[in-house]
Amino acid sequence: MTFLYLIALVIFVILVGAYNIFINLARRKKKNVTPLMVNIQVTLNLILIIAGLIYLIFG
Repeated sequence: MTFLYLIALVIFVILVGAYNIFINLARRKKKNVTPLMVNIQVTLNLILIIAGLIYLIFG
């Protein structure tokens, strides 16, 4: 079970990282970044932090 959680966590880290890079590139190219996109980014990062802490504590 822990191995499946680790795989899911790694995939989630890759997806969140890709979304963060996408937002940063959009800002650099002066494209429109809506508040919803920023809220999604913050929410994903918070979920990532919580999931990582859960893995560190209970993993």
